[in-house]
Amino acid sequence: MSSSRLHCICWNVRSLNNKAESIMDFIVTKDVALFFITETWLTDLNNHTTAIIKSHGYRIHHCFRTESNGGGVAVVFKPTIKVVRVFFDHARSFESVALKVVRPNKETLFCSCIYRTGNMG
Repeated sequence: MSSSRLHCICWNVRSLNNKAESIMDFIVTKDVALFFITETWLTDLNNHTTAIIKSHGYRIHHCFRTESNGGGVAVVFKPTIKVVRVFFDHARSFESVALKVVRPNKETLFCSCIYRTGNMG
């Protein structure tokens, strides 16, 4: 991958838990640098799923839904990318993970994975 490009994908996976291995095989094969995921269905107890992601050499920042099942968003990224998680106040009507990406040329890119379902207030 050229240092001037970041290969990014966004995907509504409808549960990362039951397909983490095949999804990781896909993003490794496609050399994806930043993978934005909606409907992760992760909880704070999904250590097995995040372990699969890390075993493929990637890192993850995620936000899980606290009031009901399902939902959640995440960004999976290569460890060679300098990423800083950015926290901000926002309406409870959507879920998000925001990141500041610092490129090798010191260029800064702000990215966010946002999901809003019709069921949220």
